Amino acid sequence: MSEKNPLSIGVFGLGHVGLPTALGFSELGWNVIGVESDPKKAQLIKNEDVPFNEIGVAALLKKHSNSGKFSVTTDTKLAVKQADILFMCVGTPKRADGSADTSQLEQLARELHDSIASYKIVIQKSTAPVNTSRKIKDILVGGKNDGHDVKSNRKIVDVVVIPEFLREGRALEDFFNPKRIVVGLDNPELRPVIIDLYRPLLEKIKQGEDIFVFTDLSSAEIAKHTANAFLATKISFINMIADLCAKVEANVETVAKVIGMDPRIGTEFLRAGIGFGGECLPKDLSAFIQIGKNNGLDFSLLEAVEKVNNDRVNAYLSQVVRYLGELGGKTLAVWGLAFKPNTDDVRNSQSVAVIQRLVNQKVRLQVHDPYAVEEFKRRNQVSDLITFCESPIEAAHGAHAILILTDWPQYSEEDFSKLCKVMKTPIIFDGRNTLDPSVLHAAGFQYHGIGLGNNA
Repeated sequence: MSEKNPLSIGVFGLGHVGLPTALGFSELGWNVIGVESDPKKAQLIKNEDVPFNEIGVAALLKKHSNSGKFSVTTDTKLAVKQADILFMCVGTPKRADGSADTSQLEQLARELHDSIASYKIVIQKSTAPVNTSRKIKDILVGGKNDGHDVKSNRKIVDVVVIPEFLREGRALEDFFNPKRIVVGLDNPELRPVIIDLYRPLLEKIKQGEDIFVFTDLSSAEIAKHTANAFLATKISFINMIADLCAKVEANVETVAKVIGMDPRIGTEFLRAGIGFGGECLPKDLSAFIQIGKNNGLDFSLLEAVEKVNNDRVNAYLSQVVRYLGELGGKTLAVWGLAFKPNTDDVRNSQSVAVIQRLVNQKVRLQVHDPYAVEEFKRRNQVSDLITFCESPIEAAHGAHAILILTDWPQYSEEDFSKLCKVMKTPIIFDGRNTLDPSVLHAAGFQYHGIGLGNNA
């Protein structure tokens, strides 16, 4: 890692984790080659066109494509030849039984095995079930003697687990401001190498080496699943309390504030709503439940977390029916498609689940989302009952109600007095508790949030 021969990094899989990771290391000064197996996606990135919405990524892509710190290829062998450290960032999607499909990781490991001719550090960043890294290592060292070249007996590969803790929509923010860097390894000699890899970041944020948690491979893998399962538990817990608050006319936001002020609990992930979605929490929760079952354990607590979340759409639509009556033939405005703000990702979005249910009931939908419309169209068969609108007020025109399904900040900035006049009936069902009920009431709206009691 001298100035004459700086460390070079290969990042395999340029999705929501891989591309921000690659550009983050480029920004820290490392030479990075990104590998994307999809030729169309690779060409988009070569053209400095980000294939998804992620704050700050477009600017860094342009900067480091021009600086030469970042390049893109579809050629695994080329990347392996050029890079010293290889990050595995491919997907681990959910199987029908809820378990994680690690076939992309395993296929990549086979490709790396066929390409590695000199010593490499292979880092598993993809979220995967415990012991996946050992399976990856078995594939990588196939034909080698425990990671050593058979002829020369030189060490040729080490496997490390550094799980990602990046939030979609804020991936670069989290990359540059980590709360911890978890490193699972079975070769303690790699510690200084990993520290040096992140040293430019430590200097940038004035952080000491105590930010690292060095552990074994299995503990690193379990830590990632445990973190996501706990966050999912907090969300389902407060949604369960929201249901009680709705029954007894209490306010879940007050309850959440009270318990969140206790530092043992904290305020994060204590917002009631229509539940969590996206590619991470639902998938990782299901996979963790399967891991428990596969090890003969009772993970019924997490099964309950999953059930509460799966029931949120039913509970929300029951509230809509309670106030509007039969929905068939009515027109509803839908604000929000993405599973959360600051992304165009609609995978496992609760909004999509609501839309599918309403389309089945022959409801006309006027839909707005600032970023996710094209992604929704790409991933879903679009019914003739759905009209996509350029603005929230266009979506509200002539509607019997507005359904707020993604808490985009701009939705709270609308002119609700003006909105009230263009609707058939001025009613809002706020599935994210993102609006101020007093503002809505003053504008002439009937407002219904989640678990807000008399304040709704």
